[in-house]
Amino acid sequence: MVFKITEKNRKWWILLAMSSALALVFIDQTALAVALPAIQRELNLTNSLTQWVINAYLLALSAIILLGGKMGDRLGHKRTYLLGVIIFIVSSALCAVAESGTWLITMRTLQGIGGAFMIPSTSALVTNAFPDHERGKALGIYVALAAIFLALGPLLGGFLTQIFGWRSVFLINLPVALISILLATTSVPAWQRTERLNIDWLGFSISTLFISGFILSFMEGPNWGWTSLRIINLLLFSLVSLGAFILWENKTSHPLVELKLFKNSMFSLLFSILLITQAVNIIFVFWAIFLQNILHYTALKAGLLLLPSVLPIIFMSPIGGHLRDKYGATLPMSCGALLTTLSLIWIGIFSLKQSYAILFPGLLGFGIGIPLVLSGTMATVMNIVKVEQRGMTSALFNCARQFGSAIGLAVLAGLLGSLNKWQLSSFLKHSTAPFSSLQESQIDGLLVQSERAMQAIRHFSAQNLQLLKIAAAKAYTTSFSITMFVAALLALITLLLIYKIPRKNK
Repeated sequence: MVFKITEKNRKWWILLAMSSALALVFIDQTALAVALPAIQRELNLTNSLTQWVINAYLLALSAIILLGGKMGDRLGHKRTYLLGVIIFIVSSALCAVAESGTWLITMRTLQGIGGAFMIPSTSALVTNAFPDHERGKALGIYVALAAIFLALGPLLGGFLTQIFGWRSVFLINLPVALISILLATTSVPAWQRTERLNIDWLGFSISTLFISGFILSFMEGPNWGWTSLRIINLLLFSLVSLGAFILWENKTSHPLVELKLFKNSMFSLLFSILLITQAVNIIFVFWAIFLQNILHYTALKAGLLLLPSVLPIIFMSPIGGHLRDKYGATLPMSCGALLTTLSLIWIGIFSLKQSYAILFPGLLGFGIGIPLVLSGTMATVMNIVKVEQRGMTSALFNCARQFGSAIGLAVLAGLLGSLNKWQLSSFLKHSTAPFSSLQESQIDGLLVQSERAMQAIRHFSAQNLQLLKIAAAKAYTTSFSITMFVAALLALITLLLIYKIPRKNK
């Protein structure tokens, strides 16, 4: 039998199973961004709720991924992995039948929980399946396949959304997940832990409160008001939770996070660089919306036009690794951060022209720059920690990637939403009838022609409707441009941090 699993080829079947699982996670991250306008239009969502479709997943993933790693160590990575895939596949199917924003966001949260159990176990199972002399090659293939799936996500998402509708973006997960379950069940050997592993449930609960409070305050700032008592209390609550978490983790004998790692200044520096870089990297979501809502491209064409910002990761990650090995971490990482900063400034300036041809250099520069920073960060941190700390380091940096993305989306979406709301409200306030009778909240979703917005302006003449659409597009474009400049500032901060890495560090 051609596909018979033997002890000799078992490791490659495990690699295939884990790579297919990773495909689920990475396709989901980039493909769904292209489908957001269609989801907003069909489910009649506000701009804020539309962002929650992405961030509910990231929030759950970042809050639970450390627990997922611990569960793998306690229950066995095979069991934890299969549990994660089952949760992911069930929640994907439930996302596909969603008839309301509340339902979709709830199921996206469940998806994030599934992903949090899957991700730590996939890398652990691949690592354990291969002997030392083949492990580097296997992990290289594993990372390369992940990069390919990440890069092809926008194109796949655009194709599925335009041809079959946005629900198919979730349904495509089902056959891939079933194949992964079948391969993992038959190829991964059973494993039993011989000693008891304690899980820091209190630390997990406190960290979840901190992460949730912090993200929620920035996501809802534009809606509740940045100076409102709810937002201020949420921020204070998250800060108090962070303080309590640090105190508890330093006190307990079985911490969720080994905070002693952060006593290494280089570790803390690289952790900060990764966190901020991932916050910048999530800017991709806004580009997918901008291409469809402002430049009026179809979902398929938007996915195709976004490829320059993600496709370079396939070849720039290994190039970055080669440059790091030859010249040290500082050179490739600083070049990547500088290129990312300049690219975001370019997009911020020329987005006002509303032309893809002018935006293209910025998108391509971003796609080339980001992998140089990420690959250098991950390789360097693994070299500075002890062998016995690499498992926890990998878990912490996986958490940083997801938390950074969630923070970035919350902060940047909050900024863009506030600016857009302020400009559109100002336009309506200083206009004459019939515009002066409208509130900004009534036309939230106008650019995707949501039912709520179109109902509010149903009595408008064609001329007035066109003027309102122009004003809404101008307000969003200006807000988008300013948001790009803020993202560029964050990228500049990473550049300054990178210069603190010793030149001799490899």
